Amino acid sequence: MISFEAKYYLIKLLAIIVAAIGVVMLLYFKNKDNTELSKSRTRVLMLLRLLSFTLISVLLLIPFLRSLKRTIQNPKIIFAYDNSASMIAATDSMETAETIKEIRDHLAQNLKSDFSFVQYSFGREAGISDTVDFKEKGSDYSRLITTLVNNHYNENIGALVIAGDGTYNMGKNPVNMMSDITFPVYTIGLGDTTELADALIQDIRVNRTAFSGNRFPVEIDCRFVQLKGRSIKLSITRDGSEVAETVITPANNDFFHSRQFILDAGSPGLKTYSVKLGITSTERNTANNEAEFIINVLEYKQKILILSEGPHPDIGAIKNTLEQQQSFEVSVFTDEPYPSNLSDFNLVILNQLPTPGKSMSALFGGDDNHRVPVLFILGSKTYLPQLNAFERGVNIQALTTSGDEAQAVVNDIFGLFSISEGLRETLIQLPPLQVPFANYRLQPELNIFLYQKINNIETTRPLIAAGLYNGRKTGFIFGEGLWKWRLYDYLLHQTHNHFNELISQLIQYLALRENEDNFMISFEPVYSEVEDVLMKAEVYNDAFEYLSDAEINIVIENEEGNKLNFTFDVTDKGYILNAGNLPVGNYHFLAEVLIGNNKYTEEGRFSVAALNVENIITKANHRTLFQMAGQSGGDFFTPGEMSELTSILKNNDNIKPVINFQEMIYEILNLKWLFFVLLVLLSSEWFLRKFWGLY
Repeated sequence: MISFEAKYYLIKLLAIIVAAIGVVMLLYFKNKDNTELSKSRTRVLMLLRLLSFTLISVLLLIPFLRSLKRTIQNPKIIFAYDNSASMIAATDSMETAETIKEIRDHLAQNLKSDFSFVQYSFGREAGISDTVDFKEKGSDYSRLITTLVNNHYNENIGALVIAGDGTYNMGKNPVNMMSDITFPVYTIGLGDTTELADALIQDIRVNRTAFSGNRFPVEIDCRFVQLKGRSIKLSITRDGSEVAETVITPANNDFFHSRQFILDAGSPGLKTYSVKLGITSTERNTANNEAEFIINVLEYKQKILILSEGPHPDIGAIKNTLEQQQSFEVSVFTDEPYPSNLSDFNLVILNQLPTPGKSMSALFGGDDNHRVPVLFILGSKTYLPQLNAFERGVNIQALTTSGDEAQAVVNDIFGLFSISEGLRETLIQLPPLQVPFANYRLQPELNIFLYQKINNIETTRPLIAAGLYNGRKTGFIFGEGLWKWRLYDYLLHQTHNHFNELISQLIQYLALRENEDNFMISFEPVYSEVEDVLMKAEVYNDAFEYLSDAEINIVIENEEGNKLNFTFDVTDKGYILNAGNLPVGNYHFLAEVLIGNNKYTEEGRFSVAALNVENIITKANHRTLFQMAGQSGGDFFTPGEMSELTSILKNNDNIKPVINFQEMIYEILNLKWLFFVLLVLLSSEWFLRKFWGLY
């Protein structure tokens, strides 16, 4: 529908027509100059003048046209299929691919007349595709939902049809995301739901960094299905040699077992370990019987300086733990004079310092000293006002001169370093530490590892915290009495292993100083094959002032000697390199930057490890598909029920076209054809007047 866009346009249009008739009558009706013209010629000239005058007046007085366009948008049916490797872990790949293609073709042929049909594939990512190759390394149903919501916002989505096995190993639980969509989800169950005999490695937990000459823990979670009473060997090997082993006998047909091993780190470098479960004759899927983990073994010995306000049993407990590990060299000072050059040490531990008579400014006076990581252990002699003035991310306002007794509560989301389940269970049983009764305020850069539990009431007050504050790693133990923890650990387990693990993990995090030269590269020692290799860099001048305009070049070389050249991007967050996905293997890099007339270099090694999450669980999980369909208003189907599915989609009254009206306004002056019409009208009138003898 088209109409004029002007106020009172009907009145204006009527006035234009009346004026045009008046002009025509004045020029041609009973005009003595036109007496020689016949009536038919006069009428032709009158019509031409009427049209041309009317058109000119409209252009001047009503310059806009409004167009109202009516469109019908058919509902979209989105078909998405799981293209991950788990789809064919227990079934034939050709048969599964053919089933998906048959489902797709059936839906497309039967729905194309009433619906728009869009096809997606998904795994770790989701996107429009028609390739069925099952090469995706993970299954993320939540990423599919998020992608569809973003890509088809405000569109008429009739329904989502998902063909998959319901097994997801990445992202959120898709059932919890059904509230984010406004259209029904119909699911088609594929894969094998049979409970088959299977021994699988479900998870491996290990710190990525260890130190030469030390020992490190690794925890392995295993699951055994339909293997009750079968003795199965679990072993760890490195370079073909077995370094640890045990035998597990499942007590039932759905048996979970977690086992911790303590391994020698050995010589420096990247070390790859293989974890293997014995294969039984009844297993169909043996790919999940083996997994790998990689650690980065550092070679240098770390120097630890302990400064204390007099002798204290907590210092003895910490020193005893550190001296058991070859990578630590411990120096203890219980009275002044303290060492003046703290930059020679990887970590300074301050026990009950500062005090009223021993200030921090005197101890950390040099510029280099301000860059040394520090662990504060608070006690009855700690002078809190001076500690607050030191500005290390903590402000403690004492409420009384007496203290509190606080037990430990583990912060489950703490991520600076990991601890074993054994230590986690032990921490909550340990006796309380003596802590200040005070209000605590921590800066966001500091992460709380343990909270205080006072009189069996869990609080948000910190007991142990650590983090990177103002460019320096800083840790706090907000109480004294660690020596009791060591003794109680022995009382519970007849070893000091859990206490040693706690102190070692905290000290290793703080003492592992990133290179504090003018040029630093931050990277992970191990990347997954499905994640981008990300690196960050920092550049400083000799005054340790950050430089933001340097050019950093890096060469990454694989084991075959192939080299990749990159330049770091300069962003508001610093220097960042995204080298993308790299093939599985070991890599060496060399980076360089020019600061003034000096060239600085950094080098390191990292590994890209294979990701095998698709082989861990291969049994189809149709329960998830049932729940997704039920909560969204859809239904669950088998591949043989496609006729019922298409019938439901066609007869669903809630899936219907949407009528849209789009209003558009045009300037009449932009319609070029009107110019030519006007030119023809005026030219024709002029020519006929001349031709018929009128001047």
